[in-house]
Amino acid sequence: MRLQLSGGTMLAGSCRNTSRQRWRFVFAMLAVFLSAACMDGYPKHDIPAMDPLDMTQDQRLASMNAIGEDAHPDRQWSYDLLPGCVLRIDADGAAGPRPAIDIPLLGASVKVATNKTDETFDVEVKPARPAIQGETTVLAAQEWAQAIGMAVILRMVEKGCTDA
Repeated sequence: MRLQLSGGTMLAGSCRNTSRQRWRFVFAMLAVFLSAACMDGYPKHDIPAMDPLDMTQDQRLASMNAIGEDAHPDRQWSYDLLPGCVLRIDADGAAGPRPAIDIPLLGASVKVATNKTDETFDVEVKPARPAIQGETTVLAAQEWAQAIGMAVILRMVEKGCTDA
């Protein structure tokens, strides 16, 4: 159906263009809304921007201490690297400080496990000679990204020991 006005313009084509513009506007607003809504769910804390492969052992240790300080509000973890690639772990929790634990890292395996009891992600290290000591939790983090970041750094610390 075509309608012509006195000036010879077509009204039906004009209505169609206005309708398309409205739909484009609606879709654009919907895209903006969905983009903003999808921002929820990202980790609250960034994993260190520097690649652990490019870090020195001191930088890796500093990153581990930063993660250990921030990973859980009720626990503080601190780390030191002793000669022979032995990781010393000091943990303070609600019950107070615990004795330091020393774990040889050369040949050790590192894994991240979910602890459903206290709803944390635990980073566990198992030395190459488990007869000495079984798996030891070296971090209990409330966020998965922090646990994964710690596991990667621990592997790089062990690699740094073998490269030295």
